[in-house]
Amino acid sequence: MDIDETWKKAKPIIANNVTSISFDLYIKTLTPEVFENGEFILSTPSTREARYANNEKHFPHIEAAIKKIAPIVEKVTIIDAVEKEKRFNITAEEPEPPKRAKNTLTVTNNINPLMTFDNFIIGKSNEFAAHAAEFVAKQPCKKINPLFIWGRSGLGKTHLLNAIANYITEEQPELKLVLTTVEKFTAEFVNVMIKKGDFGVFREKHRNTDILLIDDMQEISNKPGVQEEFFHTFNDLFEHSRQIVVTSDRPPDEISTLAERMRSRFKSGLIQDISNPNTEMRIAILQKKAALEGKYLPADVAEYIAGHSFDNDENIREMEGHLFKVVFYAELRGKAMPDLDDCYSALADTHDTNAGSDKGTKIIETVAKYFNITPAELTGKKRTHEIAEARMIAAYIMTERLDLPLINIGEMLGGRDHTTVIYSRDKIAAEMKRNKKLKTAVADLTEQIKK
Repeated sequence: MDIDETWKKAKPIIANNVTSISFDLYIKTLTPEVFENGEFILSTPSTREARYANNEKHFPHIEAAIKKIAPIVEKVTIIDAVEKEKRFNITAEEPEPPKRAKNTLTVTNNINPLMTFDNFIIGKSNEFAAHAAEFVAKQPCKKINPLFIWGRSGLGKTHLLNAIANYITEEQPELKLVLTTVEKFTAEFVNVMIKKGDFGVFREKHRNTDILLIDDMQEISNKPGVQEEFFHTFNDLFEHSRQIVVTSDRPPDEISTLAERMRSRFKSGLIQDISNPNTEMRIAILQKKAALEGKYLPADVAEYIAGHSFDNDENIREMEGHLFKVVFYAELRGKAMPDLDDCYSALADTHDTNAGSDKGTKIIETVAKYFNITPAELTGKKRTHEIAEARMIAAYIMTERLDLPLINIGEMLGGRDHTTVIYSRDKIAAEMKRNKKLKTAVADLTEQIKK
């Protein structure tokens, strides 16, 4: 079997079943290596690309397409470069290519070297924005231009801008790149205006660049002079097929006093939001952050901090602040790693556990009475359909109305862990969309609890 020909015929089939961004990022990079003993092996340069090619959104389509073209294939395997070396005993070391000098504009940007794609945690809340940013980094000025990423403060927009900058300066250092903020852009603009300096130098910096990354676009809303200058900068770059990436804490339509022509320019590209991450993703972020700092974070501590920050609708930056507070508190007490007691003590000032407990008791009593069972049955071990449903409804209402970590809610519901609370919350939320009777019952209970 000609593996190259098989792969060539399979790719168009895969392209019809995944997004164009996914195809360009994770499918195009795959290379057929060998077909033996019924196994069709593909390789990809990096572990990250192998991970995404192997996930449930991509691999089934890759496998199905190859087997459709070549029915004799029994198994499809995707490996990264490290695994490729092990499998095929590649030992020859290729000479390292000479380092290309970084251009002056890029060096003066003060890019944060710690903000890369490799340490950016991806989940449902930021998946598309992260993939779009990675696509721009790998293929600037191609399909996505401009890219407008928006979301509340502290969710990773600046991280993605720096990740783009880090990737390009490493892989394509010959490209000129400017990473700035609206505040800095404004300060430079005003400085030139006041000192009657040379606008040519200012414009040369921002317009004679291949990549312009600009943060906090919402700050431009009440600056007509700056908007005018940025509009012409944007047009100049766009007309010369230069890449533009913008971040903001709100979408273009919600940036007050933003000129319509500027809003229209943003809408001509891709606008993608980053939403608040769920508890599971927050746990992953905390564990990754702790590992980067050389700290071990016990699972129950990560769950507590993540649940606490989720329940209080905190952003990632605030959550990381709680992490360092807990770790520091543990170190002051001479501990090598924090435990739940450190969490309770360090974060005691961020929620009112007693008030939440009182409200939780009222919710449990109200729900139990509504379903004609006792509070003890609701929080007990019985799992009859009626009791289990009442318990899940109580969990849903408690997560909606209590300013408490999920671990505390689980304790009030009979010592259940936070994953059970999450499951109950999500199940009831999903069921309410198609079950009017359940939606009405929850609404009635909520009204009773308010009284």
